[in-house]
Amino acid sequence: MRGRHDRAACRTDQHTRDCEDAMGSVIKKRRKRMAKKKHRKLLRKTRHQRRNKK
Repeated sequence: MRGRHDRAACRTDQHTRDCEDAMGSVIKKRRKRMAKKKHRKLLRKTRHQRRNKK
């Protein structure tokens, strides 16, 4: 189970920073993926406009 973090370990002061970093990276990856999907959706919507631009 690589990539998972232990919630109990997050409660201790020693591991708090590590858990925040791990959660932050997950959020960053999700945000990046959602932005990519949004961009692809926009391209799909405007595809006919770009094709008929002559």
